[in-house]
Amino acid sequence: MRINAGLRVPLTVIGGFLGAGKTTLVNALLAEPGGARLAVLVNDFGAVNIDASLIVAREGDTIALSNGCVCCAMGDDLGRGIATILARRPTPEHIVVEASGVADPWRIAEIALIDPDLVLAGVVVLADASGITALLTDPLVGETARRQLQAADLLFLTKPDLAPAESIEAARAALAELAPKARLLTVSHGAVPPEVVLGETGADRRLGPSRPARHASLFETVTLRPSRPLAEAELRAALDRLPAPVLRAKGLLRMAGETGRAWLVQRVGRRTEIAPHPLPTGAAEALVLIGTAGTDAAAEAFRPLGLTPVQALQIPR
Repeated sequence: MRINAGLRVPLTVIGGFLGAGKTTLVNALLAEPGGARLAVLVNDFGAVNIDASLIVAREGDTIALSNGCVCCAMGDDLGRGIATILARRPTPEHIVVEASGVADPWRIAEIALIDPDLVLAGVVVLADASGITALLTDPLVGETARRQLQAADLLFLTKPDLAPAESIEAARAALAELAPKARLLTVSHGAVPPEVVLGETGADRRLGPSRPARHASLFETVTLRPSRPLAEAELRAALDRLPAPVLRAKGLLRMAGETGRAWLVQRVGRRTEIAPHPLPTGAAEALVLIGTAGTDAAAEAFRPLGLTPVQALQIPR
């Protein structure tokens, strides 16, 4: 279910192996976002070199910039980081996630395909021109690097000034073979127009078993359908009992004692908003829970309210 689908926030994932130049690209985006109000999620602030003249405030793990952008440290909790960003006012116009150097960027991108407030703009993967061919044949990390590159909608071959011409050609050939549908550009020092990085190159991507999962699930989403109208008090009480793994809840549910009106439910972390909302004719009433492992089990607590889980989906790491 999607509410206010026209207001979905584009999400771009920036991936690539350690040392490929991801943080340099993020620094460039924060300095010149192309007029967009960006929210950038990074693992930590340590390597992000934000121009001091741009910084207007620091609040815990968030840095606010004078150009309307924010940079947030997410640590290992991507889902909560995205939930926090989506709760900001004004809402960011675009979210960028810098994946860790060993992460599969497609697994991160998949959250944009299940979250009703997000739309996948694209997966951008960087590769170091001087070392990518050797990296791909490394017996320990070669598979990780290949999976990263295969996830790309847009490939940036970086650090061309540090590689001889033959290495650049070999790298381009390897990338073209691994990701034949991805656009390939050569980039130096993150110097690429923001509209290229943030363009909707992945708009036609779909959720699916693109490759086998190797680890436990990262995200779960459960859709619940109501069998009767609900009173605000009982709905709020049930939401307040949700355990920590449930990061977000969003839905449109019929209001007890009213015709043509519903409750619009918005919950991020421990903050809940329930407000009256017109119920359009034929609207799909549902409550969607999004979280980490345990969200499916948490949905069972809504059965006494007549909310029955009808669809559960796990997103592998």
